[in-house]
Amino acid sequence: MRWRRVTCLSLTDAVVRALKSAASLDELATMMEVIAREMGFRHFALAHHDNRVESEAGRVRLMDYPAAVTDRLVEQGLFRRDPVVRACLHAVTAFLWSDLPDMLTLDRGDRESLAFGAREGLNEGITVPFVHLGDAIGSCTFAGTNRPDRSGIYLGAAQMIGVFAFQAARRLVGAATPIPRSPRLHPRPRDCVVLAGRGLSNKEIARALALTPRTVDGYLTAARRLFGVHDRTELVITAVLAGEVGLDELRRRQPE
Repeated sequence: MRWRRVTCLSLTDAVVRALKSAASLDELATMMEVIAREMGFRHFALAHHDNRVESEAGRVRLMDYPAAVTDRLVEQGLFRRDPVVRACLHAVTAFLWSDLPDMLTLDRGDRESLAFGAREGLNEGITVPFVHLGDAIGSCTFAGTNRPDRSGIYLGAAQMIGVFAFQAARRLVGAATPIPRSPRLHPRPRDCVVLAGRGLSNKEIARALALTPRTVDGYLTAARRLFGVHDRTELVITAVLAGEVGLDELRRRQPE
């Protein structure tokens, strides 16, 4: 048992080191092809979820899907409508495509999309969501296998490899990863920004926090100046992207 554990850890370390040291997208693509084959898959994809045909600087799009699938997703602009891509909004770890009915309410278009992929050889897959604050959502996918019944045993490996592979791809395309700054909003102004994000007016915020409307206006004006933005919408979005306000805090609370 100890020998197996050491071997597993050594193999994991070797894969992570190789991904981190990839010097070009071609080298990374070769690694991903080898890894996919080792797990019994014919295809892989590393991509930001972007409908634009021409991928802009800093966006990842490294795919070896069948040409017909790439055309459907990219050239026809159907990337974000794809059920696998949509599932990434709800999943927190790697998931099997066969589990999609338990994750989403699939409509006729979704079923047609999955059937189309299956006809092109993408009968089963594992997708790993990749979320980086301030960046478009992306994912790493391994798909198309002769043994769909065995795909589940690779969920853990795919999760680990997918995260490091996407990080490597972001580095190679020059995606910016700014170092987070220390929080700049003091507690009371931050409370005002959160409530503004829930759609409350200055008067409503004042009542909720036992402040005067003038004080609330002053806090929000100072916060806009601090972040260099011009309106409430920009302020809330910027505060979220800066990591100072959580998306969960913007959800309207139901009255008790």
